[in-house]
Amino acid sequence: MLEFIITLLISSLMGMGIGGGGLYISYLTLYLGIPSEIARGTNLVFFAIAGVSALLIHLKKRHIFPLQFLVLVLFGAIGSIIFSYFGNILNPEIPKKVLGSVLILGGVASLITTFIPSKK
Repeated sequence: MLEFIITLLISSLMGMGIGGGGLYISYLTLYLGIPSEIARGTNLVFFAIAGVSALLIHLKKRHIFPLQFLVLVLFGAIGSIIFSYFGNILNPEIPKKVLGSVLILGGVASLITTFIPSKK
């Protein structure tokens, strides 16, 4: 029951736009002792289900523009294929460093936009 409640809380945070994936993977690996590879795969399934449900809601409310959606899907699929190839040939430390850098830059940008008022 506790696992259900924690998963529900994390999914609620994901629904509000908070990075629930990192929380969910941390919960699975640190608290439940699930290996990292399985936790990441579980998170992908969790995210896919949440994404499909969000897509259906946005389609119903007509918040999605079909042409732009198809372009994003096409480029997303192409990028996935290309970067999965590079993921197999690169040193595993490089993607970790790139992801860490992107997360740090995103956090700094978020702090700047939150605490420094824009001049309009």
